[in-house]
Amino acid sequence: MIPAASNRQWLLRRRPRGPVTGDDLEIAATPVPQPAADDDVLVRVRLVCMDPTIRNFMDADPGYGIPIPLGTVIRGMVVGEIVESRDPSRRPGDLVWGFGAWSDYVVGPAARFHPVPTEFGYPLPVYTHALGTIGLTAHYGLFGVAGVRDGETVLVSGAAGAVGSLVGQMARIAGAKRIVGLAGGAEKCRRAVERYGYDACIDYKAGRPLTEAIGEALPDGVDVVFENVGGASLEAALDHVRKDGRIALCGMIARYGASEPPAGPSNLWNLVVNTARIQGFLVTDTLGDAARSRAALRDIDGWIRDGRLRYDLDVRSGFERIPDIFNCLFTGDHSGRLVVQIDDQD
Repeated sequence: MIPAASNRQWLLRRRPRGPVTGDDLEIAATPVPQPAADDDVLVRVRLVCMDPTIRNFMDADPGYGIPIPLGTVIRGMVVGEIVESRDPSRRPGDLVWGFGAWSDYVVGPAARFHPVPTEFGYPLPVYTHALGTIGLTAHYGLFGVAGVRDGETVLVSGAAGAVGSLVGQMARIAGAKRIVGLAGGAEKCRRAVERYGYDACIDYKAGRPLTEAIGEALPDGVDVVFENVGGASLEAALDHVRKDGRIALCGMIARYGASEPPAGPSNLWNLVVNTARIQGFLVTDTLGDAARSRAALRDIDGWIRDGRLRYDLDVRSGFERIPDIFNCLFTGDHSGRLVVQIDDQD
């Protein structure tokens, strides 16, 4: 049995209004949790993933999922090492990823934690990005939901983000004829074009009406929209959707932490006129299908090795710094997949 050492946790003290502040969260030390059920595992957290949707779960009405109750630990995706197991399919020393918490240790059913596919041979942080849920999200949304085809046009919001950076490159691999991104700031747009292979990138902070800029970049319209932002971005995209176009709705970051939810698109009629469709999806939809997930990971591994897919990681250190690092997601003060490496207590 693991000794009852200190287990640091970040707790939700009050519901944030806008960006998370020091008064919204508090750090606590509790005993290390112990496996109780026959299928439980105890995981020592090594990496905590910074995902925008966590901010949603801090609200009383997240829009989906269960809100984090006040006084309880912040939930999030983690990568860690099993240190105790009551499930015969998991052994101490196994590396796993799954939905855990901002803490040193998490305990739960073994089925909640998936084996890290270390046979691909990458450093551990890569399994939080291209060879993890980010890569699976991009692959499933573009191929499984949007069904991108050779010769089509593609528009991606959040083009320089972790998911968007992969989507643009995957669209190129699929044979899309023109790929345009939306990003906030000239530097992010430069990166989207020069590093991630977008044909053009529109700076939504530049002040030009988005629908006008999209029309100029994609004068023949858009076959596939991969939407990460929502709000004005989605509305502008709908102005240009082509006949039988598809919109894969991955995220709505424009509403995460907003004091007032952004207005919904006023032009949904364009879906009717163009017999287009919009479909929301979650990466968890793919996790129950092990064969599909493995096939996607094999695709991604091959694309990385032959130089067609690039990924960027922004790995920070320090448990106490997690809230400040988390806010970088919303200020743009990061480059690539943002991950916190938990410093060792020993």
